[in-house]
Amino acid sequence: MRIICSFQVKKIPLHYRMAIVSILKESIRASSEEYYERLYAQANATKPFVFSPFLKNFHFKGNEIELEELRVTISSPDYEFLLHVYNGLQSKKRFEYKGYEFIRRKTVMGDEKKITSSTVVFRTLSPLLVEDENKSPIAPDDKNYEKHINYLADTILYEYRGKGLCRPLTIRPIRFKKTVIKESNHQFAEKYGEEQHLFFTTYHGLFKVSGDPADLQLLYQLGLSKRRNQGFGMLEVEEVRE
Repeated sequence: MRIICSFQVKKIPLHYRMAIVSILKESIRASSEEYYERLYAQANATKPFVFSPFLKNFHFKGNEIELEELRVTISSPDYEFLLHVYNGLQSKKRFEYKGYEFIRRKTVMGDEKKITSSTVVFRTLSPLLVEDENKSPIAPDDKNYEKHINYLADTILYEYRGKGLCRPLTIRPIRFKKTVIKESNHQFAEKYGEEQHLFFTTYHGLFKVSGDPADLQLLYQLGLSKRRNQGFGMLEVEEVRE
């Protein structure tokens, strides 16, 4: 399932993905303190969701982004998670992050496709971050890209359902574009300061993916990337192939 929420904003920080993470955490906590504590009991454990931001009519101004609207799409196969996100968003009109104000406008349920075929063309809604064992970025045209995608997919599915891939994925990039993302997080900002950035080399594009339909469905819902819970790796079904 998917939730789409829009926010009225005048400006947001360059590291806006962490602002979205903060809003999601605040929403979950507003809905259920018990569920929040259970979900975030292990700080480094991945959570059952991915999100994609959309910035309407934006332009950069120093370390800030001026814009008309921020729209966030959240995807998860976990109904309990989405219920608490939705209820929490509905219960609060105003969110604040490091002095920036986010006024909630509209929250709606989004469409989700059902995958029954073993081959799908996915379009990225948020960029894919794939790295090797040394945290070096891997491009889609790298000969080892499929191996690293399979490792990511197997890990994501195992962490969610206790079982990895039913069978290996075959990945065929159709077209892609490199995007370098500037981000930060609490630990990095404490060590290096708010003005410094983490740089992530990511890729947007179209990818033909073959595998078990149940695996493809869950990866569509959970995302396929490192740092999924920070707004990387959200997918949309562009085409289903028999």
